[in-house]
Amino acid sequence: MRKIVSFIGEVLKENLAFISIYLVVVALFVSTFYLHDVAFAVYSDALFFTLPVLGIFLCYRGWRLWRQHQFLVKLQKQPWFQLLEEDFVKGGLLERDYRQLLQKVSQQIQRLNSEAEIQEKELMDYYGLWTHQIKTPLAALDLMVQQTQPPINKEMKDELFKIQQYLDMMLQYLRLQSIHNDFRFETFTLEELVKKVIKKYASFFIYKDLEVQLDNLTGKITTDEKWFCFILEQVIFNAIKYTKTGGITIFSPADSAGALHIKDTGQGILAEDVPRVFEKGYTGFNGRENQKASGLGLFMSREIAQQLGIEISLTSEIGIGTEVVLVSQQGWQKEWKKER
Repeated sequence: MRKIVSFIGEVLKENLAFISIYLVVVALFVSTFYLHDVAFAVYSDALFFTLPVLGIFLCYRGWRLWRQHQFLVKLQKQPWFQLLEEDFVKGGLLERDYRQLLQKVSQQIQRLNSEAEIQEKELMDYYGLWTHQIKTPLAALDLMVQQTQPPINKEMKDELFKIQQYLDMMLQYLRLQSIHNDFRFETFTLEELVKKVIKKYASFFIYKDLEVQLDNLTGKITTDEKWFCFILEQVIFNAIKYTKTGGITIFSPADSAGALHIKDTGQGILAEDVPRVFEKGYTGFNGRENQKASGLGLFMSREIAQQLGIEISLTSEIGIGTEVVLVSQQGWQKEWKKER
């Protein structure tokens, strides 16, 4: 009801000039009738015949305004718009000019979208070719490292591993806009996914003498293995990077279905940095101390988690450590073992 009253007010406001002219004309012919001593019945007849005309005119104008308003609301809801001839409200010179202008803008947007798609494809093709080519010298470096003596070869292998990780991260960042096209959902236990990532980074745990504790990871999750493991890799590698002593605990609380906690005993994050750690390119104090930080890992993790139906959050305290929590909106499917 309030919308109807508000719209009627808008119609009256839009046609205020016409209403004002009508009132001025009424005042003129009333004055003329009065000066000529015309009977009062003439006044009433004149108003009786003209007021319905004004009402019909305002209704017509209101109907046109409503159609135009609905058309523009429809355009606002679209990420981009493609205009058809039948979409437009027929009108006079200005309406035709607006129609031509909007059609021109629509064609321009379509052209820009097509060019952007072509550029994106060319960029993906280029980086795909570059990735394929860069793997050849990386493989050659790996062979050379194997011929060197420890402990130098161990450090070189770790650096080569990091290069490969950053290379994969770059490709995944490029695919982020069309990530949903790459999903393949299957059911896994949390334990097998977590252990897969832990095994991948086993040499870093050994090198830094960090302990890993897994607890109550019997739950199951239906997800995309590659992208879920990517989230785990970013979180776990950050924990390794910023933890000097102690270790990492990964567990799923028995009283919190659908939650996976990754807790470390690292240096922690400043309180003012915590709300912004998932922002694109934000590195915070720790990132500025560690010049290798890109500020993309947690940003990508959050974007991917949203696509997978997972909420990711982080809490931290300086000198105590950091805890990242992954919560599935559907909850993990608990696997209860029967007593024998």
